[in-house]
Amino acid sequence: MCFTMPGRTSSATPTHATTIRRRLTLNPELGTNSIKALKRAIALASFITPTVVQFQNGRTQVYLSAAIQRHLRKHYDSLRRGETALSREAFANFLEVEQGEKAPLLTEENYKFEQFLEIWWLQFGLQAQKPAPLEHKDLSKPISNYFISSSHNTYLSGNQLASRSTAESYRRVLRRGCRCVEIDVWNGDSQNSTPEQIRDASSRSGPRFGHARHLSGGSLHTAAAHIKGAVEEKIERTRQRLGVDKNHSRSPRCSKSELSPPAFGRELGAALDRTNLADQIDMERSSRPSLPPDEPIVMHGFTFTSPVGFRQVCKAIREVAFEQTSLPIIVSLEVHADQDQQEVMVQIMKEEWAGLLVEKPHDTCPNGQMPRLEELLNKILVKVKKASPSSNFEVAATMSTLSPNTTIEDDASGSEDDRISLPNGAKKPKVPICENLSALAIYTHSEHFTNFESPAAKIPSHIFSINENTLLELIDSKRHELFSHNRDFFMRAYPKGLRVDSSNPDPSRFWQKGVQMVAMNWQSWDEGMMLNEAMFSGEHGWVLKPPGYRSEGTSEPHHRTLDLVINVLAGQHIPLPEGLDSKKSRLLRPVVKCELHVEKVEERFVPFIEGGRVRECDYKQKTGTGKTDHPDFGGVKSDLQFLGVQRVIEQLSFVRFKVEDDTPRLMSLNRDPFAGWACIRLDRLATGFRFVQLLDANGENTQGVLLIHVTKNFH
Repeated sequence: MCFTMPGRTSSATPTHATTIRRRLTLNPELGTNSIKALKRAIALASFITPTVVQFQNGRTQVYLSAAIQRHLRKHYDSLRRGETALSREAFANFLEVEQGEKAPLLTEENYKFEQFLEIWWLQFGLQAQKPAPLEHKDLSKPISNYFISSSHNTYLSGNQLASRSTAESYRRVLRRGCRCVEIDVWNGDSQNSTPEQIRDASSRSGPRFGHARHLSGGSLHTAAAHIKGAVEEKIERTRQRLGVDKNHSRSPRCSKSELSPPAFGRELGAALDRTNLADQIDMERSSRPSLPPDEPIVMHGFTFTSPVGFRQVCKAIREVAFEQTSLPIIVSLEVHADQDQQEVMVQIMKEEWAGLLVEKPHDTCPNGQMPRLEELLNKILVKVKKASPSSNFEVAATMSTLSPNTTIEDDASGSEDDRISLPNGAKKPKVPICENLSALAIYTHSEHFTNFESPAAKIPSHIFSINENTLLELIDSKRHELFSHNRDFFMRAYPKGLRVDSSNPDPSRFWQKGVQMVAMNWQSWDEGMMLNEAMFSGEHGWVLKPPGYRSEGTSEPHHRTLDLVINVLAGQHIPLPEGLDSKKSRLLRPVVKCELHVEKVEERFVPFIEGGRVRECDYKQKTGTGKTDHPDFGGVKSDLQFLGVQRVIEQLSFVRFKVEDDTPRLMSLNRDPFAGWACIRLDRLATGFRFVQLLDANGENTQGVLLIHVTKNFH
């Protein structure tokens, strides 16, 4: 028994016609080994890398894998119905009915495959995500009628405990479309610029400013610096005693840039990997920036994170604020600095944001009315607590006479409602806001949430900042009041304090209740950030709420029943999981997981009767296993069906794709099977034959694509 296959001809081709063949002899006596050799030969022969498709304009070349070309040509053949070429009428019908496009003026009577593909590709494109309608974006509504791409603890470059605070973090998120950033501001120091100097200076007597600095309020971050320094010195002494070099090679993250997000792949609620915390502290210690004297600093208080100067952050925001769009930015201030340093904050903001900072109400917008988005182009708004009507003396006196059972309500102007306890057991009140800083909160001032009937809940410019746990409780107990409030007024959600790994909640649950700002940890590209990317992709950070969610009118949101069928046909250049050598791409066994994110049944306003509760698995499906990084899913399960999904709001629902390696070896080696992902808002998911662009673990585009066919019907 023998198997032959053509070999490559030499560049020195003989003058006479010859056929060079390679003989593979299979010895029956070798049994199963011969069969395995035959299978390997067939696999190698069928492994075809993408080949070029040359369009007739001579300027465009498209590389498509053999599997993708087969599927496209197969459909072309079905459209021409046995004719030698595709007719103009059949082509127009395909574009309008199946692809959902407006048919162009087709000038030819018949179209060959290359012509068919050229017009389809060049004039319409095959992208699965429809482009955002920026030219026709509606900017005429009050600013509280929009969802806003928001960041939590923007200054951090990694986890919430031991990463660096950098100005570059602001540049990065703003360039990716974020329009609400957060700054946690603390007292600076007039005589030191690094945590080591802070420790040295702490032993000196006497104040370093004209006002007293105590180990409270805005300077409690110094205590964290003391603890951090002690930990670092202990680590260093231990290393020296054991003769261990500083080497971070065991941590994959250490070889990447400072702003590279943490390892990808965890779903919502996954645990923090604590093995690299000491490495991160040590790496941060070796590259601390100097801080300007007498100016506030930005950092995550009571942690091992390092600070960055407040002025540096303001400069970074100005540099990139309006590079890509003129839509406004909201700066959410969490103020821990004392009033003297607050005055410095105001001075810095007015200097660095001159001409951009909103310092007074818009001329066409009277008091008690929110401005339209178009009235705030190229503007920076400050979100901060309003000054208390009580005097500073009274507040200070209250601080010194608190009983163990007495607390002062937190204003929730920033992220954390949890406050440091005083020695007597009472919760430490926040530092009062000075008048000049308070005056900058024109349209966006922070209010502590007590209930929806409070006087503060009726002030147009108020913003309730509520952590995810409290907000989920409100969804269970006060969903009608919550939704009604968010039609007219701002609300901001932020991650719970236990997410020290910078993981994220599911933001779609809060958008579905009208929450305008869901602050995300942009340090991690997890499931939550995938959804955030899908919501704001190409929208420049502001998305108009769907009808029924806005302040205009009292109509209810328009729900519909969805039938969605996605057929995964083939792939090309599927990214390889970390640790898989590029030379072994043929060993990849990709599987495509698809999840439909819609409003949970138990959180809907109308009781769900038909069919009872929906099982979670009804919204999660996956394909069979493909082969190589250019897979063809034609021979395995490839149709993913989500039928009869009731009460769907298209603008607030999402389809998420995740490609993983299904090779059993990954399980034994404990490797992450993640290969690539994509997430698309349902109203922007195009129908027909489409290419899904895959992103990598850092949210960046890859060469990887999936060819899918989408059927989407509402009734």
